[in-house]
Amino acid sequence: MAHQTFIEGLEGRVLMSATPAPVLFNATIKADRLEVKAALLKFRGDIAACQSKLLKDFVAIRKNIAKGDTSLAAPFQQLRTDVKAMQTQLRADRLTEAANALAIESTIKKDIVQIIKDRGNATAEAADHAKLMSDRVALQNALIAGLGSRIATREADESTIAADAQAIMTAAQNDPSASAALQAAAATFAADRTACLNTLAADLQAIAAARATLVNDLTAAQST
Repeated sequence: MAHQTFIEGLEGRVLMSATPAPVLFNATIKADRLEVKAALLKFRGDIAACQSKLLKDFVAIRKNIAKGDTSLAAPFQQLRTDVKAMQTQLRADRLTEAANALAIESTIKKDIVQIIKDRGNATAEAADHAKLMSDRVALQNALIAGLGSRIATREADESTIAADAQAIMTAAQNDPSASAALQAAAATFAADRTACLNTLAADLQAIAAARATLVNDLTAAQST
């Protein structure tokens, strides 16, 4: 068993940027951006903690499997297959999100260039800033859409992977040659794998909520 096949990898594009900031934001938007960054940092930290915990669980299972005992081979293979399928879909979700975000980020850079060119022309600058703000809102909405896709992917696969982890525990419990230590290690792994799925899904929902607040405040700032 190779632990890399069932311990979920890091989210590829964690989106630490909350859009470029040459133009000053008001205090509310600055606070919103900090909330987004805090939520992203928690997500990154939880991924690292889950990886560490699941790796320790895997080591404990492997340590306690008797030589020649193949009782856990099939359920672990099923878990590997299902986690790989989820990782593939998450990668597709992230790449789509990145492509959409990069297109809008390119537009934002052009907006900023135009603001610099129009310095001294109050009317043009006002229009430029309005466009920049609209494009910032569009970027946040693109990121929220990407997060929504990833949340949906995780939620769709959550029950399947949790069932796989439960099957590993059940196989250990039903194996007459399994030691008490192996059964305990399998139970711990099943519980930790399910907890990690729930934690990371909740983190993504928190990021999406923080970005939604940022969108609302950016939109409100357009009329001030």
